[in-house]
This record gives sequence, C-alpha cells and structure tokens, in this order.
Amino acid sequence: MELSFNGPSGTLQVALAVLLGLGTLGYGGYSYAAQSTALGSSETVEATVISTGVESTKKQHGTSYTPRVTFNYTYDGERYTSTNVYPGELPREFDSESEARAQLDGYAAGQTVDAYVRPSAPGNAYLKHEQSDKPLLVMGFGALFLLGTAVSVVRN
Repeated sequence: MELSFNGPSGTLQVALAVLLGLGTLGYGGYSYAAQSTALGSSETVEATVISTGVESTKKQHGTSYTPRVTFNYTYDGERYTSTNVYPGELPREFDSESEARAQLDGYAAGQTVDAYVRPSAPGNAYLKHEQSDKPLLVMGFGALFLLGTAVSVVRN
C-alpha cells in the first residue's frame, strides 16, 4: 500500500503552508507556556459558584461539550468574576454531555470552592489545577504540517 501525498507545490502555496504550520506550532507553544505559568504561579482563593452548565458546539464530525462554571472571588481586595474551569488558553472539550457534566461535580450554585489565581492575571482565575495535553497536540499538528510541507517540497 502506497501513501499518496500531494502537498503545496508553488512558492506561494509553500510559503502559506509554512506560515500555517509555524503559526499552529507557535500557538500550541504559547498555550503550553500560559498553562504552565498558570499552574506554577497560582495562589488559592475562596470562590463562590454562581452558575454551571455545559456548552455544546456542533462540529464536522459530531458535537463537542465544554463544561462552564461562573464564579466570583476576591483577590487583593478586588472582586472578580471568571468562567475558567481549567488553566490555559485552550478549552477542554468532551465527546459527550455526561462527560462534560462529570467535570462539574462539586461545583453547585452557591457553593464555596477553591479557585486558583495568577498574581499577574487576577481576572483569569480557574478551578481545576490540572495540566492538559491539548497544547502539545496542537504543537504536534503544526510540526506534522511543517513536515508534510517539507516532504512535498523535496519531492517536487
């Protein structure tokens, strides 16, 4: 079985493919750094849950579900509201609504919970002090895109 790959061939196509690959790789790296910074430099504060829910997004191959929690907290005498369940830029998506709802266990309206605040970004607190591999997957996709472009250029 032979794998057939027809990538970009013209100078403009190659340049655009390289820019897209580098952009994706860079965004994944930025997201990973933001997540790592949030996990490494956060302080714990008390927060009050205002509401919870699951947001659904229709995609080409089905629907994804993202848990949402709105909560209030005070940091350095200032009052803030946040909706971040997890640290970092990339949302965590689940394949079923029940999976997403399971992430909300322990977060009911009116409940006092721990939230994590970065002193450098006090308005972006989050609730679950967990690392995601999604930024690494985005970086991997960007690297594969660049590799595919390089293979295409060498073949042509």
